[in-house]
Amino acid sequence: PGSLPARIANMADVKALTPFLQRADEMSRADPKVAYYCRMYAVEEGMRATERSSELSKLLGELLEQLETTKAAAGLAETREEDELYLENFALKLFAKADKADRAGSRDARTAKLFYVASVFIEILNQFGPIDEDVGEKQRYAAWRGAGLSGCAR
Repeated sequence: PGSLPARIANMADVKALTPFLQRADEMSRADPKVAYYCRMYAVEEGMRATERSSELSKLLGELLEQLETTKAAAGLAETREEDELYLENFALKLFAKADKADRAGSRDARTAKLFYVASVFIEILNQFGPIDEDVGEKQRYAAWRGAGLSGCAR
């Protein structure tokens, strides 16, 4: 039946969750902890929906089951604060990599995607509470710069 993001891409009420689920799929082997928190954020965002289609309800159920089965392998820290710092460090490293490539003149689709992906990983930090102002600025810049470079790369 294909990957989860591919299955949900055409459902209007869950389309906003796609970026987080795509990142989770990409990270599931490389960094299960990051993947876990991407899925957790998607669930939290889905739960905020005031009206849920049967597709969204089914997806949230699947994601909750997946979170439960992957929790042990995710290597979660003793405290959520430790995991928050881990994820923030991960997201900011990606941002720094994109920014360095951009400043070095690499303004292509790869750099655009790096900025976009960094903005998504920064956004998932919201599940731990309000993010710091400077981190929020980086998230907005990464989304803006990624979109701008994406337009140039076409």
